[in-house]
Amino acid sequence: MKRIILYSVSILFITLFASSCKNEKIDLSKINVKVEVNRFDRSIFSIDTNKLQEVIPALSKKYGYFFQLFGEGIISIGKPSDPQFQNYLGKFLANEMVLNAYKNVQAKFPNMDKLNVEFTDAFKRYHYYFPKRYIPSIYTFVSGYNQSTILADSILGIGLDRYLGADYKDYVNLGIPKYSIKHMKPEKISSDCMRAWAIGEFSFNDSIDNLINNVIYEGKLMYFTKKLLPDQPDSLIFGFSPKQMKWCFKNEKQMWTYLIENKLLFTSDSFLINKYINDAPFTSGFTQESPGRAIVWLGYRIVETYAKNNKSVTFPQLMATRDYQKIFSQSKYRP
Repeated sequence: MKRIILYSVSILFITLFASSCKNEKIDLSKINVKVEVNRFDRSIFSIDTNKLQEVIPALSKKYGYFFQLFGEGIISIGKPSDPQFQNYLGKFLANEMVLNAYKNVQAKFPNMDKLNVEFTDAFKRYHYYFPKRYIPSIYTFVSGYNQSTILADSILGIGLDRYLGADYKDYVNLGIPKYSIKHMKPEKISSDCMRAWAIGEFSFNDSIDNLINNVIYEGKLMYFTKKLLPDQPDSLIFGFSPKQMKWCFKNEKQMWTYLIENKLLFTSDSFLINKYINDAPFTSGFTQESPGRAIVWLGYRIVETYAKNNKSVTFPQLMATRDYQKIFSQSKYRP
């Protein structure tokens, strides 16, 4: 069964200071990996809607499984083989809101040059550490602000209309929260995508679904993202403002103490877990100066400490470890 993961809002975070996650020097010039983003958005919006019966088979041949993902998983009109697919696709391509989104995407993203470089370097590092794993084919799409990314097997899709900038007025009109809008900018694409790829490649071990396990898992995702994008500032990858980042460093011990004193670390209450690890204007239980998902930063700190205190454990071994209690105990984390 093919794995499909959708993300409607990007939720990445953390430090604006120099990263303490040390990266070994890798000679990228010797790694034979090249990533070129496929502009599916341009292909589909450039078709003649009067000739959909002829064009749909051609798109299916050119884009393969991604075209099916687009119909089923992104805009929810079904498979290309469905009787009503042609009619629904025509309506989607003629929708005024969708056309406006596409117009703004073309203005904001005239080319993929910068992303091609970022993805090529990131996946060269990925291939260096995980030589037996697939490098994804990457496609861009426009969905009427519906999805940020889609992940399925060796496919990674990017909803460019979800990255038009924090000042894009239609986001507010759509009712998207301001704390989410701040992440919806072009600079966030590569880090959002690398985190999404990590989720697909290193799934959560839900045999013990408590808060501390979720926090450490999220910390692993951020550690992975930092490892593959070492030149990006932590503030961009994690999405904390400078003020929020200072708050985290200043209140690291207090945050940890709060979780312990309120007996939250081992709670399996799904409502509480989601409240703490999902995006929000600030973290529940802390002051309004705190960033949302502040305790995910604690997860990153735990994983980072584990790596420092267990130097014999390689990066691939760390990512393969699904025993979060082992990471927790052997990290010797003491804020």
